[in-house]
Amino acid sequence: MELVLEEPTVTIKVVSVGGKRMSKAIYGQLPRRSPFDHGSTVRGRLWGVVVDPKCCHVMHAKNWAHWHVLYECDRELAVWFLRQEARNAPYNLITGGPYEPRSRVDREFIDACALETHQGSTGFFEGRLFDLISDDQIAVTIEDTKVYLSCSAAVLKLRTTRKEHHAAAERAGSWPVPARPNFPDFRAEAVATAEKERDAAVEALERLCDQRERNVHDLYADLVADVRRIKQARENYAAALQTVERLPQLFLGA
Repeated sequence: MELVLEEPTVTIKVVSVGGKRMSKAIYGQLPRRSPFDHGSTVRGRLWGVVVDPKCCHVMHAKNWAHWHVLYECDRELAVWFLRQEARNAPYNLITGGPYEPRSRVDREFIDACALETHQGSTGFFEGRLFDLISDDQIAVTIEDTKVYLSCSAAVLKLRTTRKEHHAAAERAGSWPVPARPNFPDFRAEAVATAEKERDAAVEALERLCDQRERNVHDLYADLVADVRRIKQARENYAAALQTVERLPQLFLGA
């Protein structure tokens, strides 16, 4: 048996501009912008990753391992800073993580739900919407995803005035005072004032909902579609990370 030693080959890929090796000075002038669209789909062509010792080594020591991704889009080169590993993705793009909508779809849905709940409906949240608000949000599960729905100022105002009216009515009922001529009934006045403020909050929320001309079921359908969109975006982002992991390292000139 003949023993043969084979020499390994190493390929070094160099970024060139006009036939000349790209310098660090030119690289430093490239625009910094994301290669992802709103659905986390990569725009253009990914060329490779560049290691910047002053940045990458320091950040790696701080558990911020990342790539500097060089890509081309619309015949223009750009660079983007991308954290390694899916668990380090932007908050809303972490696979299996919670989602906080950044559009108005959640607020508009909660506005409509709050109005219907105040009017006695139990179609959503079993009529307990106001009790479920915590830190100005409501936590729900949609499409197996935990979603934090933000409440508008109008909903929070209605919740506050409802509580104040309820408290004033309880105080007035717990210690009824016989009416006396020329003597004001402060508890009854407090109830009337609280009721007036609550009704004003209801009217303000009604105006908001009327402007949209969408019912609560249509708004819920929009919310579900938004959650499905973010789930697809998470899949796209995870696939992009796998693609970047396979990109070659690119070398620059001095």
